[in-house]
Amino acid sequence: MESEAITTPFWTRVVADDVFRDAVVSDPLRALAETTGVEVSADQVRQLEEMDLDERREFVTDVVRQIHMRGARARFGDLGEDGRIGGDPDLDTGRD
Repeated sequence: MESEAITTPFWTRVVADDVFRDAVVSDPLRALAETTGVEVSADQVRQLEEMDLDERREFVTDVVRQIHMRGARARFGDLGEDGRIGGDPDLDTGRD
C-alpha cells in the first residue's frame, strides 16, 4: 500500500510558521523551494512575486491578522477590531 504525501495549504503554513512567513515575505520563490509539503497554486505565487517587498509584507500581515480574527470570533463571538470581546464599546448598539 502506497502512502500519500501529506501537504499543508500555503496560507495555513504562513499563519502557523513565523519563520516560513518571514521567508515568504522576503522571497516567496526561495521560501517555497526550501520547504517541502506546501500546497500552493501558481496564481498565489505569481500574486506575491508581482508585489514589492513592502506590499508583500503588508499583504501577508493582513491575511494573517484576518485569519486570526476569524478564529477568535468563531471561539469567542463578536470582537472589536482591537480584539475586545463583545465588540467595539464605542459603537451605538441601541442599548441603554
